Amino acid sequence: MKKIIKFAAVALSALLLCGCLPEGTVTDTDNGTETRQSVTSPQPLETLAPIDSPDDTGEAQTKGEDQTENNETNPADTDKPETHGDVTEPVTTKEETEAVTEKRNDAPDGAAVSFVFCGDNLCHDAVINNAKRYAEGTGKEYNFLPIYDAVADIIKKADCAVINQESQIAGDASAIKGYPNFNTPAQMGDDLITLGYDVITLANNHMLDNKTKGYQNCINYWKTKDVLTVGAYENKADYDNIRTIDVNGVRVAFLAYTEMINSDRRADGLITPLLDENTVKRQMKLAKEKADVVIVLPHWGKEDSFDVTKTQKKYAELFAECGADAVVGMHSHVTGKIEYIERPDGKKMLCAYSLGNFVSTMEYARDMVGLILQFDVVKEDNGFAVKNAGVIPTVTYFVYTSSMKLEDRTDLKLYLLSDFTDELAEKHAYNYIEKKQIRLAELKKFVTDYVDRQFLPDYLK
Repeated sequence: MKKIIKFAAVALSALLLCGCLPEGTVTDTDNGTETRQSVTSPQPLETLAPIDSPDDTGEAQTKGEDQTENNETNPADTDKPETHGDVTEPVTTKEETEAVTEKRNDAPDGAAVSFVFCGDNLCHDAVINNAKRYAEGTGKEYNFLPIYDAVADIIKKADCAVINQESQIAGDASAIKGYPNFNTPAQMGDDLITLGYDVITLANNHMLDNKTKGYQNCINYWKTKDVLTVGAYENKADYDNIRTIDVNGVRVAFLAYTEMINSDRRADGLITPLLDENTVKRQMKLAKEKADVVIVLPHWGKEDSFDVTKTQKKYAELFAECGADAVVGMHSHVTGKIEYIERPDGKKMLCAYSLGNFVSTMEYARDMVGLILQFDVVKEDNGFAVKNAGVIPTVTYFVYTSSMKLEDRTDLKLYLLSDFTDELAEKHAYNYIEKKQIRLAELKKFVTDYVDRQFLPDYLK
């Protein structure tokens, strides 16, 4: 079904740009030794030097992803992008978009949209190398499509499919590479579109991995594609240019924020959409004015933790107070709680705190199990409601070669948990890290221990 992407262009002349300052340090609990700055507290941008300043070493890193990989850093980025700065006009993310200034559509009675949401898509070195092998004989350098064979039909059948492309497509800002400063081949983006994704969220802790140039290159890449991107912004007006998509006569707005980024600097002139109460309230109001349905995509929480943090709970309640219809969270790399939260108007907001990883080559079993979240949004007499919410659990599979090098993890494939077997579990590379044989029953518990029964597929109830 053809989807018409539109933007609600609402430029506020006095918009205050929110940045952030280092609030403290975080510890890599898997290694137990590494500490680094964690940027989480929104502050005015003027208090921060640009990310490309000579004293920025680029060494701030996230935890949990490929804990034993070498900590490479990017060289200082001295080239300034051409299309940012004090520009105030709204910009778009595809060539054929049109500004939307009229009131939202009157969706027909009974209108419904089926959604699919997928979690953290992380292009580690081994993911890149597997894509090279899958590309042999195709005439392309990379082919990521075979990795997603098991879920391709699920994505295609949804009216609107959404994914968190966490590793940045940064072009010539650095060499193509994985963790810790990701630069993902553009073919990944092309293949996600081929799979049928309609919305790509880019707000995450890796969005400044390649500094200003990488961030601008990433925005520029997605602007050439017939897909809606949310979470990456070129200027103040662009930040309040609420992203919407029309599906089956229903206009859906998407907002995206990140709780943290892996740098104590800001990209020069560009916006990093950090979680901030005032921004959320303002943009939720704009989104509610322009759309029938509002969905928030926060990158939040604690990595490798199944628990809901105080910050997550605080903002989940704020999203509900502001009238969001659904919140779909990312970042922790493990599955998370899903619940309904009461809104002041008596309706319920669906909140999924973490979908876990979609595709990655992190090595612990807990990081291999992810969730595809499905639900329908249906127009009823008193507005729209989220219906039929449920999860499809997945497992990312790979094995070591005889070299045992991290980048040589091979046979990479995404499986439905319902199709995974003890025979596959026995060969999975995570057994070498955990130093024990992990069986299918343990993988299932990463879902059943944290996802309420009402959202589980029948075979897990």
